[in-house]
Amino acid sequence: MADPPQPLQPFLSTNTPLNPSPLNPRAPSRTPAPPPPPREREQREKKDSLKKRESNPNPNGTLKRKASAPHAFPSPQRFNVPPPKPSDFDPPKDDIMISHEPHPLEMPDGERQLYKPIELAENKRGYRYGRAIADPLFPHKQHYRSTSPPPHYARLSFEDADRWMHFTTNALITTNEKGWRMVRSNVCAREGTTYYEIRIHRGVPPTGPEENSAAGGPNPHVRFGFARREAPLDSPVGFDGYSYGITDIRFETMHRSRPGKFFHPVNKKSKSKGASKFGPQTPTPVQLAPEDLHVKEGDVIGVELQLPSLNLHQKIVSGVYNPAVDVGDGFDQPSYYLEPGAEVTDIIRDRIPVAYKGNTYFETLDHVASKPMEVYADRQTNLTALNTALTNQATSSKDIIKQPPNPNHEHPSLRTLPGSAMRVYKNGVLVGTAFEGLLAFLPPASAPSKTMGAREGFDDGLVGYFPAVSCFWGGVVEVNFGDGREGFWAPPPHLVGTPLARARGNGAPAAMMGMGGAVDGGAIEGVDGLLGVDASGRKQGFNPGRVCRGIGERYREQIAEDVVWDLVDEVDFYMQDGGVVPGGDGAGGEVGGVKVEGHVSGL
Repeated sequence: MADPPQPLQPFLSTNTPLNPSPLNPRAPSRTPAPPPPPREREQREKKDSLKKRESNPNPNGTLKRKASAPHAFPSPQRFNVPPPKPSDFDPPKDDIMISHEPHPLEMPDGERQLYKPIELAENKRGYRYGRAIADPLFPHKQHYRSTSPPPHYARLSFEDADRWMHFTTNALITTNEKGWRMVRSNVCAREGTTYYEIRIHRGVPPTGPEENSAAGGPNPHVRFGFARREAPLDSPVGFDGYSYGITDIRFETMHRSRPGKFFHPVNKKSKSKGASKFGPQTPTPVQLAPEDLHVKEGDVIGVELQLPSLNLHQKIVSGVYNPAVDVGDGFDQPSYYLEPGAEVTDIIRDRIPVAYKGNTYFETLDHVASKPMEVYADRQTNLTALNTALTNQATSSKDIIKQPPNPNHEHPSLRTLPGSAMRVYKNGVLVGTAFEGLLAFLPPASAPSKTMGAREGFDDGLVGYFPAVSCFWGGVVEVNFGDGREGFWAPPPHLVGTPLARARGNGAPAAMMGMGGAVDGGAIEGVDGLLGVDASGRKQGFNPGRVCRGIGERYREQIAEDVVWDLVDEVDFYMQDGGVVPGGDGAGGEVGGVKVEGHVSGL
């Protein structure tokens, strides 16, 4: 049987002539053709998952941070945002709080339960959030102004807390079941003398520290003090250079994660061999009694913060401070007067309204840690031997710390405030001074991140020292800012507004009564000698800036400041728009389904 015919294609492909001919005009090439390039797929836009979009209050990142138009004069930025919805005009919703699972967190007495706030925009590193509401009376501000949900008093801030913190419904008691976490209050100290108290509900037992807890885990602890906005929330108070804290165990001071001792300030008129070129004279350490070696459950600790005036503060951060001339605390000088070279103390707030979880927030690019401050807080930085350790600082030459912090430091973030101090009281009795010469906070000492598109050098009105508490492994602490019905638990005698102060002077502030007291040899005979005395050691008469008061009074002041600056921003934008009112002839209009009434020209 004959074989089947084979195909001729392999034969022709191997015997095809090189040159074409009339009989073979299209001779195929012997070299195989290159394979066609792969078909390029159209680049698909990457979209986040629904869960990620809901958890991000600003899904467009830093694109929204681009302002519509720059200005040559200090003015807030206006961003391109969509018009408000009808729901944006509703009053702010109450915060949602859920119980801890599977076992609720309760007070040691079992009477109150602590809850976790959810569905709110939390302050994270680089971003800060505050409630906003749409108002038809602010058309030039894109209809948004500041607001706040209840409760309306000085309290712990849910947005300015770590996500693991739990609170009571009045936002005055907090705890945490994990490692060190921190929460700041909704009020801040910027100048003058302010005071607040804390009470330990779960911490060091009244009998003293225990080696192991009953559950076999770590023992609960708390820390407290004052912290700035740059201080991280996932660390205790006193962790870095942006906070000053007090520990419950051993009752020590804590700054830059370095413990210290309480001291009594020395007499400024006396000479001390330990005086350095930039630092204060050698203080006298406080020897604590055996019963005061720890902050135990039930103890009431008062923290008093003394700051100079914002006028003197502005001179320091502007670089025009002269210690030979500026010998006071700045409260005797008019607040409207500034030395030549000092920056203008305008309040500029670059905020953008964003929607999140049914609420509207103002998003602000928050302050971040500067490089000199990171070197200052580093464990390897020894402030007493900076000259010999310059070569060991692993940083650029512009960020090297050549001298300890002082009012005329080359880095604005390491300039200190003369006359500033933090004093601590236990059950109404002065323990001693914890810190002196606190670091300045006004810009440029505090600055946001340039890489995120923020502008530097502006004060938004909430730059200062916030009361802060930290909890560790179930520690429970309660704060008292003095604006409640009962006032403070154990106030010092000189605190204005306390029953003891009113009884001693018929309601007159202690600084107006000319009360005595002296500082002799570094030992304080009575705190009355510090009343009304400025940084020069002299009394210049009564001045509200030198009178100690509860920091809870700052809440009403901050509300008034927000209202004023919202109006100022509205007038500023009104003038930038040429004095044009929405609706043309002032007849009003409609925004987001909400009727806008006509405005009077010029507001």
